[in-house]
Amino acid sequence: MSSMGALEMSRRSRLLLVGGIVLLVLAGLMAWWQSTEPEALPLSDTQVNASTPVDRPVYLGVFTTGAGFGRTLHVSGVKIRATSNTDVSLTPLLCRGGNIGVTTDPQAFCTELVDPEGQDLQAGDSIVLQVVSDEPAVAVVEPVRIAFRESLRWTTVPAGSSAVIRVLPTQS
Repeated sequence: MSSMGALEMSRRSRLLLVGGIVLLVLAGLMAWWQSTEPEALPLSDTQVNASTPVDRPVYLGVFTTGAGFGRTLHVSGVKIRATSNTDVSLTPLLCRGGNIGVTTDPQAFCTELVDPEGQDLQAGDSIVLQVVSDEPAVAVVEPVRIAFRESLRWTTVPAGSSAVIRVLPTQS
């Protein structure tokens, strides 16, 4: 009977040892994963201000990669958080090879203007918001949050500038 007690003790010890090793490996993997999260994107303290008449889209650049950006980000989405006193349509776009401040004609500044989802964001590109409303409004937009993958690492981080957009009534 004493040999059975020794076997049970041995099984428990093995289970504790295996459990401890599994926990140690998981903790190591979590630490490795945290240390390999992609580098944050730059945030700006400046605020982009724009105004446009009702029913006329305005485009404003909220995040720009400089010529020395040196990274390629595979974008899986751009999230926008805004508060407004009425419905305002906010659409994120990727401006290839250009930089927009505020304009109603983005084609003059971008070689291509596309949906950012599934695209690569590289040096010289920027994230632009298309804003339009069918009634007067004021929208306050936080910096966009860009979800991206860089090599095997992925994250969602805030980037760029905040914005205030005023949609003005049309003058008759």
